[in-house]
Amino acid sequence: MIKKSLILIVLLLGGIKVFSQNQYLFNHYIANQGILNPAYNGSRDVYSGLLLHRSQWIGFPGAPLTTALNVHGAIEETKVGLGLSIVNDHLGFSNTLDFMAAGTYRIELDRGEKNLMFGLQLGASSMIYDGTQAITEMFGDPVFNGKTTKLFFNAGFGTYFYSEDYFFGFSIPKFFANSFDDEYEQFKNKLDFKKIHFYLYGGYIFELGMVKVRPTLLIKEVYGAPMQLDVSGSVLLAEIIWLGLSYRSTSDAVFFMDWIINRQFTLRYSFDYSFSPIARYAKAGSHEVSLQFDFTTYKRPGMKTIRHW
Repeated sequence: MIKKSLILIVLLLGGIKVFSQNQYLFNHYIANQGILNPAYNGSRDVYSGLLLHRSQWIGFPGAPLTTALNVHGAIEETKVGLGLSIVNDHLGFSNTLDFMAAGTYRIELDRGEKNLMFGLQLGASSMIYDGTQAITEMFGDPVFNGKTTKLFFNAGFGTYFYSEDYFFGFSIPKFFANSFDDEYEQFKNKLDFKKIHFYLYGGYIFELGMVKVRPTLLIKEVYGAPMQLDVSGSVLLAEIIWLGLSYRSTSDAVFFMDWIINRQFTLRYSFDYSFSPIARYAKAGSHEVSLQFDFTTYKRPGMKTIRHW
């Protein structure tokens, strides 16, 4: 049997982390679109980057830790965008390092007032399973016998539509999923349509009195697991701070905030608390912090206009 902390992760997560073990979980999914959707890369009016760290279930041994970096921008005077994402995801005695490069193409609609983007990303995943950290009843269990390192190819696709007031996107960040082959007793990376994760999301910004309001919705779907919904709403105060609340259908409540320091930097923080049995062991909840930076080669201080997604 796997040691107690890892048993709890598997049992309590159920369809949460098990179904998404080769995908990422973020609260600020609108800010992290360059990681979740390759088509987003190059959509902003600047060169943009995001550095993020997420500590899930503080105080829970072996809990997920995710660190990510995404940088992207459009090639000037063209409709082509480029992006780069590096994500390190650690869970229990497994660690996955993803390196993905994205290319996008933008189609202008309605004289540039609306834009439709298509994106493709290619890269590799380095997966490490350190079975020496597990205690098993079966001697020589190949899953937990020693340390295994594999390097796999991966690819993803996405589309993204945006205007001044609203946006929506669809993506498949990874076509290939890793799995353990019982016959050959080794990990393999293969195209399995039952393991492909689909992301569909969107949002709208409108003014309500002295503030701006931004409702958003994210839908995650994979075969054999319950559909996951993230519903959120936030308000922009004094054009400086976004404050928002979100509910995830896996019984998580989220508080998040964005501090727009200036046209170049935005600091984000979120706290989520689970109402599932996991809360008995991770009472400190989960914390996510990120820094977004925007810059340009043009002789101007920053974006033509600040876009809030």
